[in-house]
Amino acid sequence: MRLSCSLAAVVSLGLAASLASAAPTVPDRLKDVSKLTYCSGMDSPPLVSFDAAQKPTGLAIDLGMEIAKRLGDKQVSWRVTPFSGLVPALLASQCDLIVDQLFDKPERREVIDIVNYMYSSQSVVVPKGNPKNIQALDDLSGHKIAVLNGSTIKTLLDAENDKLAEAGKAPMKLVVYNTDTDAFQALRISQVDAYGTTVETAGYYAAMAPDLFQEGVPAFGRILTGIGIRKDDQQLSAAVQRVIDDMRGDGSYAALLAKWHVASDKLD
Repeated sequence: MRLSCSLAAVVSLGLAASLASAAPTVPDRLKDVSKLTYCSGMDSPPLVSFDAAQKPTGLAIDLGMEIAKRLGDKQVSWRVTPFSGLVPALLASQCDLIVDQLFDKPERREVIDIVNYMYSSQSVVVPKGNPKNIQALDDLSGHKIAVLNGSTIKTLLDAENDKLAEAGKAPMKLVVYNTDTDAFQALRISQVDAYGTTVETAGYYAAMAPDLFQEGVPAFGRILTGIGIRKDDQQLSAAVQRVIDDMRGDGSYAALLAKWHVASDKLD
């Protein structure tokens, strides 16, 4: 019996040591800090947005809260920033992390670190019934298309306009908005013919108002999506990466994506 108890104690201690070593290392600058500040546009459901009670909600919101929890039960403060201003705000140390639907692009990698947590793709939303018969990017020729300021879809559609010009076709007119809400409102009242956005946001609005919106152009431009961190904050980058890795290992990552109905966007 004593041998069994001793063995159980050794196993228990070994497990405790293993769990302790697996915990992410809290960056030195955050050890005596009780709060993390996150920059977010809060306008890309189902990743980041406000609910009816004006509380932050979404996949990235849940992820940000879990990161704070695993880095020493930190409180979280959200700094709402237009999407085009997220990187400048981070570089100006107005927040610790960008927690939003931030696409992992080479030009962003030049100025900040990015820790990936999912994939995303682009889509084009049209009014219900697709009255302009927009089914491919070529079909956008001559139409007014809403895009979010600073978004990847704007860059992709700018490039598509170059292709249309080379083919002798009329370019699309890109109408730039600062929020998804404003862009979808413009589509709803027919100020534009379509809206280019992410598959996740397109699916969210189509589900919320199935009688108003539907997908026009199917998903394209798959890209990694992550959390932004300053390059001089390497300890925090390593800690966030460790949290993501741990969540993938313990099952909470898969559960998070399933909760928000984007399991197909999981990391490989």
